[in-house]
Amino acid sequence: MIRISAVYPNVENSRFDGDYYLNRHAPFAEKLLTPHGLSGLSLTLGVAGLDGAPPPFWAISELIFPTRAAFDAAIAACGEALFADTKAYTDITPVLQISRTANEPAS
Repeated sequence: MIRISAVYPNVENSRFDGDYYLNRHAPFAEKLLTPHGLSGLSLTLGVAGLDGAPPPFWAISELIFPTRAAFDAAIAACGEALFADTKAYTDITPVLQISRTANEPAS
């Protein structure tokens, strides 16, 4: 299994609509990607830094796919629609990372 993390940095003058992200974009993404191998989706919204300052990240999402090839195929099929919807909730380009859980065997 792999995890694709999308991290949305809280940069100065950026816009992020958490309600839209949670209630519209995430269900839309799940509906599109599940037939292409998505097996899990985890979402977090930043609240604050430990020092009480604004959160360093607006949000972090993790998408779980069986393989990199499955993720690539899903994005080839659905990426255009997903990325177009991003404009509805943010003006930030997320930082993407492929990971595996440290206690899982490498695939």
